[in-house]
Amino acid sequence: MNRLLVIAYYTPPLGLSGVMRITKLCKFLPDYGWQPVILTVKPVAYYAYDPKLLADLNRAQIYRTESLDLNRLLRIFVKTGQRKIGSSAAGTGRLLNFILFPDAKIGWLPFAISAGKKIIAELKPQAVFATAPPWTALLIGAQLAGYAGLPFIADFRDPWPAGFQTPPFYQQPALKKLLKNILTAAELVLTVNPGTAARLATVTTGKNAHLKKIKILENGFDPEDLMVQPEKLEGFSILYAGNLYENLAQIKGFIKALSLVPEAKFYLAGEVDQKSGKMLSSHPQVVLLGRVTHSRVWALMKGADLLLYIGKPEQPVGLKLYEYLGANRPILIWGDNEFEATELIKEFAAGRRCNDAESLLNFIQEIKQNPNRFCEKDKTRLNRRFQAEWLAQQLDQIINSGNC
Repeated sequence: MNRLLVIAYYTPPLGLSGVMRITKLCKFLPDYGWQPVILTVKPVAYYAYDPKLLADLNRAQIYRTESLDLNRLLRIFVKTGQRKIGSSAAGTGRLLNFILFPDAKIGWLPFAISAGKKIIAELKPQAVFATAPPWTALLIGAQLAGYAGLPFIADFRDPWPAGFQTPPFYQQPALKKLLKNILTAAELVLTVNPGTAARLATVTTGKNAHLKKIKILENGFDPEDLMVQPEKLEGFSILYAGNLYENLAQIKGFIKALSLVPEAKFYLAGEVDQKSGKMLSSHPQVVLLGRVTHSRVWALMKGADLLLYIGKPEQPVGLKLYEYLGANRPILIWGDNEFEATELIKEFAAGRRCNDAESLLNFIQEIKQNPNRFCEKDKTRLNRRFQAEWLAQQLDQIINSGNC
């Protein structure tokens, strides 16, 4: 079996959306001839742990290193609640992204490079795969691949540069140069959606060789996650699964519309920012479930009458929408600037985009009349097993091409 060295900072037992893509791909890759060898960091200060996800990696080899980044240092030296220090690290980490280059995780690089060289000498992988953010992971992947003369695959879960935050002006030239170097080093560049691919293309205008390397491997859902019993909720249940930050205007608009639909109840499985939480907690139609495990999220999604999607600012399509599609329930996209997300649910005839009470009420009536109408199209393309098979085929082509 071929071995794939995977560079990923965010892996189980950490939870939330940042770990799902690489976890699920690594879960299924061995079925198609590729064993993942994951190089990651030792436990860090983080606000959501989900140890059950480690079961998905029982066929992968995992190597964990030290790091001098803030999250790792807080985990070692601060003796307080894990979620509290994780939330603190997240806020400080965003600030450090504007000070350190290319991001706040650069303190992981020397440890990962040292460990990666030992792994390469011992296990002799056939390729190196790095997923970002953090962008430091791409630096590690490119350096290790160059050191060993191995093909390099760069995976972008968020747009570059600096995700959804505009980097300071003094970093932008260096970030663009770094991106071009990474694209030059990569045999294959993966993005999660067309919007992210388009943003990469704007940085690399004129580099047709780079553009040809960019392929879209969407986010998706694990069919085995569907094997849970639906958790039924009271009323006409509308569920938002995930954390909800920086969306106060959209939330206000949705709650105003919800008040005109008295039979509806809104359930939020995740955390919200302070202002939004204060408003939601006092509303009689709102139930705040707090953070729940990944398996319970799937039970809630399968049991809900309607799944609510509100995109993050500047995010083309979030992972949650793909999991919603896997849950096979009607989907409500709320907002005015959700073009790519709207196109996705149109493609699968999976729901509606609404931005006022009248359109919401009409959509609810459609669901009541025929809920299966929004759950009929085949979604194999988004199946993580299918996606892992596609990735394995790409890897096979790269190592068999004779170019590396």
